[in-house]
Amino acid sequence: MTSSFSSNAFVRFVNLIRAISVLPAGVTLDPQEERLMQDLARRWGQGETVTMLAAMNMTTDASPSTVQRRLKTLRAKGLLEFEPAAHDARVRHVVATALGQAYFARMSELMREALGRG
Repeated sequence: MTSSFSSNAFVRFVNLIRAISVLPAGVTLDPQEERLMQDLARRWGQGETVTMLAAMNMTTDASPSTVQRRLKTLRAKGLLEFEPAAHDARVRHVVATALGQAYFARMSELMREALGRG
């Protein structure tokens, strides 16, 4: 193999995948949790406020009850929090905690590195 192989996009991608398997503070996510965090980030990035009900229904990959369990798991891992809406305490907004924000910041760093723009 030549030394140019180490700069290959695939190798950078594999390194990225390996790096994202462990979060700050040693928290790990399974593929469904990663997908849920990505879906939430996309919605938050579009300026949306995501309620628990909206989060439970934003994917066709899993049932709403499965998504709700995953959301609770992500909360237990310290990545998300559920805050009551000002207009109705029964409505809960899904928000990223400081650790959740650190997760997204780390993903951004890794993407820049994978693209060679680190």
